[in-house]
Amino acid sequence: MTEEVQELRAKAESGDPEAQFRYAQALQYGLGIPMDDDASLKWFHAAAQQGFDRARFSLGEIYKEGRIVPQDLVQAYNLYKAVAEGGGELAAAGQEGCSEIRPYLNVDQSAEVDKA
Repeated sequence: MTEEVQELRAKAESGDPEAQFRYAQALQYGLGIPMDDDASLKWFHAAAQQGFDRARFSLGEIYKEGRIVPQDLVQAYNLYKAVAEGGGELAAAGQEGCSEIRPYLNVDQSAEVDKA
């Protein structure tokens, strides 16, 4: 593990959501550290739970595509929706993600995302 990644990990462990996101990416893609999908997912979730939109959007992609985890379009939709409703720089991308997924939801899934 490089010194830079060690510093990033320390910041992530201290609760910095951007560091958690960046550390998750390093783990996902093997950037200066061995790839670890489970740990990557853990750190994406940690940052997303703090409202970090880049992490929410990345998790939306992961769930939409079924990478690391089984595909879950409802989870992806809800993550994109949170990004869209946040109004930040990724809001339009979040709305686009919702629009892409909506046609593929079955009746039960549509009802689930509509009540959320």
